[in-house]
Amino acid sequence: MTASNISMTIQYKIPQDDVSTIVQRAGAVVIPARYFYDVIRKLNNDVVVLELKDKLILTVMSGGSRVSLCGMDPNEFPSINNGELYSCKRMQINNLIFRSAIKQVAIVASTSETRPVLMGVSFECDNNSLNMIATDGIRLASQTLHNQNNSNDNFKAIIPAKNLFEISKMLNDDDITTEIEVSGNRIQFKANGLKVQSALIEGTFPSIKNVVPKSYLCEILVNRIGFLQAVECVTVLASESIIQLVVGPNKLKLLSSTAEIGDIENEVPLMEMLGDEFNISLNGKFLIDILRNCDCTNLRIKYAGKNNPIAVLPIDSDISTLFLITPIRTHN
Repeated sequence: MTASNISMTIQYKIPQDDVSTIVQRAGAVVIPARYFYDVIRKLNNDVVVLELKDKLILTVMSGGSRVSLCGMDPNEFPSINNGELYSCKRMQINNLIFRSAIKQVAIVASTSETRPVLMGVSFECDNNSLNMIATDGIRLASQTLHNQNNSNDNFKAIIPAKNLFEISKMLNDDDITTEIEVSGNRIQFKANGLKVQSALIEGTFPSIKNVVPKSYLCEILVNRIGFLQAVECVTVLASESIIQLVVGPNKLKLLSSTAEIGDIENEVPLMEMLGDEFNISLNGKFLIDILRNCDCTNLRIKYAGKNNPIAVLPIDSDISTLFLITPIRTHN
């Protein structure tokens, strides 16, 4: 089964040895995806029979149901391009790790078409590691994954974030590998009968070397769930989603207010604090996105000054992950 739009082509192949499927006679047809999907999901019987008759009519039979769908010539359907990816760069990533990385990194990609490259996730493969980076100009997420096939292939590519989200939904929770192939202007993902080709975004992804602070004035250690709940609470009354973080001895105070509505204050105990006290304002909703999608128990938050981004690092994970969020300048 193959489906395609402008930027992505998906193909799923049921293995010949799958006992749940019997092919009695070969054939091909193009049918309207939405109607076919709606018909199949409404059927109650476990067994579905697909029969292709003359004039490209597909008959779907199950139990007492019988549906005929008008089809189109399969020769006019764009085929998934296998030949283009023969001379390609390859790598393999564990399925579970790859799905988690997409969830954490792609969430900060831009949704604005002003700068198309920021609507994608940068893949940088070098020395058997894959560095995934995304940013919307205010937030940044970076995660480094291990290449399991030791191919030593190096490449750079920018994949649309929305395509990666769709790919992550299709990958199973099985502890298997996803094979990634890059060639020309396309990237291909293969796993367990699934093959997805995506167009790449043209352009150069901005370097993050000068964005990540080289030194910090303060570092604190907090529980992720407790911190997330406190941020969600104070964001309720945050004007334009702006919340204030005030760090003092052994505690983190969160503040927000809206004129003529009220204000709110919440405290979070610190597990550890190194350095000077500080206070800073951030976009609460942006911070919530990061905290919700971060796969860890505890976080290390690093402060490098009012004009530098806050760094958020999961500390109980074997995977190198970094989040940055730019502070907001306020009158106070």
